[in-house]
Amino acid sequence: MKTELSTKWRPDEICEKLSIGSSTYYNRLKHLGIEASKDADGPYLNAEQMKLMEDLSEHIKATGKMQGFGGGGQLAISESSGLASELDIPVQPEIPGSDEDEEGRNRLIWEAGELKVQQEAAVDLLKLHLAAQMTEEDLFDEQRAKLQAIRNAANPKPNAAAAQAQQLLQRHRQNQGKNQQINQETK
Repeated sequence: MKTELSTKWRPDEICEKLSIGSSTYYNRLKHLGIEASKDADGPYLNAEQMKLMEDLSEHIKATGKMQGFGGGGQLAISESSGLASELDIPVQPEIPGSDEDEEGRNRLIWEAGELKVQQEAAVDLLKLHLAAQMTEEDLFDEQRAKLQAIRNAANPKPNAAAAQAQQLLQRHRQNQGKNQQINQETK
């Protein structure tokens, strides 16, 4: 059973247990400020770190987001006597950007800005992809009517008044041509 402190949780095991992909796994590690340990078989998390991952997963299921996760609460630690005791482990990730570390602060603000850009752009990107896949039949009636009005404005059909105006103009031009011819003959 993988609840002992000596157990090593490998990334693929964690992804399977939490039903997440590898990019989600790494995003959650970053959010928690966890750095995986490594041995000859590759990276792993210990039981305490895994508990935090599980607690974060539960928080995400409950709230739909990682923000607001306050930590894993209390962990049961197995003592040499075989009894378990509770251990409060505050989860306070190290925050770069102290007053002495302007570069770290700028990096933190930059990364937060990048996340904000992704958040804001996600809805617009979804709309673009939806629009690209839609057909005219997917539109609401008002939208189809608007589309037809735009098409009519861009490609007008000749109407009766336009046809009459064209005929009048042709007659006028013909008459002007005849009048010029007569004037030249009389000179």
